[in-house]
Amino acid sequence: MARIAIGVGSAPNDGTGSTLRDSMVSINSMTADIYGQSGTGDSLRGSTALTAAADVDVDFDTAAVFTMTSSITVDLNFTNASIGDVKDIIVTDSGGTSALTFDTGSNTVTTISGTYSASSGAVNFIQVVCTAANTFFLSISQSV
Repeated sequence: MARIAIGVGSAPNDGTGSTLRDSMVSINSMTADIYGQSGTGDSLRGSTALTAAADVDVDFDTAAVFTMTSSITVDLNFTNASIGDVKDIIVTDSGGTSALTFDTGSNTVTTISGTYSASSGAVNFIQVVCTAANTFFLSISQSV
């Protein structure tokens, strides 16, 4: 949702600003949009479990932290990201023929540090930052 401007009038109590009711409706609409986008009720702090598949969308509007357990090759695609968004992805590798790639057909993805560990039991922590439209920088590390 776009930002809604609340009219404050030209001077205190001059009657030209938004009514109190209209102002509160606008505030409720904007905060519902920010905080109500995930099943946890708070997309800024919530987490979402992803299901391992050949192609997995990471919808930036749904949570701050994404978790997944995988034993296959997964290609992550970042969607609904805005400049400045920072998301964490935690992938626990369960063996098999696992690997992790990033959709570069629709996104520019640059890994600035680290590599994905496909060792069974490895917990990969991936931090993703959106720096421009469809442009992401990420770092990967593992638990010790």
